[in-house]
This record gives sequence, structure tokens and C-alpha cells, in this order.
Amino acid sequence: MSDNKCGCPCSCFAPMTWIAVALGALFVLFMFFEAVTIRWWIMLPIAAVSLYLFGVQRGQTSGREKCICSWGFWLVIAALVLRDMCLSGQLTAAYCRMIAAGLPLHG
Repeated sequence: MSDNKCGCPCSCFAPMTWIAVALGALFVLFMFFEAVTIRWWIMLPIAAVSLYLFGVQRGQTSGREKCICSWGFWLVIAALVLRDMCLSGQLTAAYCRMIAAGLPLHG
């Protein structure tokens, strides 16, 4: 844990925890932008780094910071699963539209 010399609450967590929280929040925020396409190849590394940092910090901290890291870890995993389900649903819908339009997709 870092020293809390200035007395402000922002200095009580490790910088890795703040980075993990910021990346996790960025990933969750990007999930809600439908008009602006945030590419999956941008979102996966953000989620992976966030999960890694949450996992590392979860093993090195205690108390409130450990609780935040645990919740953040599981929140990012849930967001990954939801994002994958939404993408799978969109791909299925596009496939059905192409079949309905009469495109020969099967060999």
C-alpha cells in the first residue's frame, strides 16, 4: 500500500489499481457506443490488460482495495461475455438476412 501523506483518498490505492479501474471502465463504456464502432481488436487488449492488473492487485492487496479488484475483475469478465453474446447475435442476424435475400452461402 502506498503512503497516505497528503490525506487525500486518491492516494490510498496503488497506481496499478487505478489503471485497472480506468481500463475496466473504458471497456464497459465502449460497450454502450452503438453509433461509433469500437473495434473488437481495440477492446480485447483493454479488457486483457485490465483483467491482468486486477488479478495481480487482487493477490497483493487487502481490505477495500482487494474488494474493488475482485469486483472489477468479475465485472470485466461479465462485460466480455455480454459483448461476445451481443456480437454473436448480430452475426446470426446478418446471416439470416443474407439467407432471406437469397444469397447462396452454402456450398
